[in-house]
Amino acid sequence: MRKPSKKAKLTAARLTAVQSVYQMAVSKASEREAYDHYIKNLMGQDVDGDDYVPADLDLYSKILTGVSEDRDNLRDMILGAMEGKKPEPLLQAILFCGVFELMSHHEYDAGIIINDYVNVAHGFYEQAEANLVNAVLNRQ
Repeated sequence: MRKPSKKAKLTAARLTAVQSVYQMAVSKASEREAYDHYIKNLMGQDVDGDDYVPADLDLYSKILTGVSEDRDNLRDMILGAMEGKKPEPLLQAILFCGVFELMSHHEYDAGIIINDYVNVAHGFYEQAEANLVNAVLNRQ
């Protein structure tokens, strides 16, 4: 495998953060346990025959920590944008990470951030859910 680009590593950080936030929600794993799981089991590994692009650890860690520390505020923002309808855990993880990053990481272009999270949604959902992610993130 050739060395992944910085953009690929940032995209991988966003996907990995979503997976970790989801893991924390469904298995009640701590932030540290979710982080360690990624480092020990996935980072740069071959997963189901595909090379797993290593995440930019700085961005991954910032998203994971930020979502953990600001969960209540993020939940309120997302529920407000969704008119009180609570998304299921994976969709919520995508939105938590996306909203946190848009609020906190102004060094990255908002359009790129939104596009990456919409692409994550496309990996798991139909078009309607990806459109919802796009709409909620564009409101931030």
